[in-house]
Amino acid sequence: MTTKIQLSPHELELVKNTDWILTKHIITKKVYNMFGEISNELKDEIEKNNYLFPENIQYQSGKISKGENYELLPYVILDYPAFFWKDRIFAIRIMFWWGNFFSVTLHLSGTYKQKFIVASAELLSFLQKNNFFICINENEWQHNFEQDNYIAASSILLSELEKITEKKFCKVSKKIPLAKWENANDFIINSFKEIMLLLQINCPAGKINPSPESPKAGSGL
Repeated sequence: MTTKIQLSPHELELVKNTDWILTKHIITKKVYNMFGEISNELKDEIEKNNYLFPENIQYQSGKISKGENYELLPYVILDYPAFFWKDRIFAIRIMFWWGNFFSVTLHLSGTYKQKFIVASAELLSFLQKNNFFICINENEWQHNFEQDNYIAASSILLSELEKITEKKFCKVSKKIPLAKWENANDFIINSFKEIMLLLQINCPAGKINPSPESPKAGSGL
């Protein structure tokens, strides 16, 4: 006998109402436009700090993508700049996660992590002063700020930073709640500039030679 699927009164009201889903599409489009404008603003910062990036940064523009199911919720992502190889990653990821936050994340692995992330009192002080979180998870494709994924840099000692940065990858991130939507643009731009300064702590000058292998446009979520 087939089970009859029932809807709760709240579910029934939602399934009859098109307004909320149409509003979702409008909001997502606005985030897309916002990320497009931010991508243009970031070009100046990238040009000023061009020596920090793989040389083919000059051929790349920001990549905006979206999905419907990160922990069952929609999201929009701007990766810029972002280089994904099998053995190394250099990416700055800006994320809108429905119902949660905007975040800005520096994601490094392989030779890029070795180049830029050296646990030091200076690096820890910078992360703490600028309210960054650091990833402690073994899964580098998790983006939530749960306690098993990110911890505040202000809560750790140098010895703990040294242990955390022994992993094959390093991610540091900041977030702003959606309730502060009007401040999100400035937050994203300022956080990006802070990441530029972070990269210069261990790499004040020089250039990274790009791999002859073509980078992938994206990886993971």
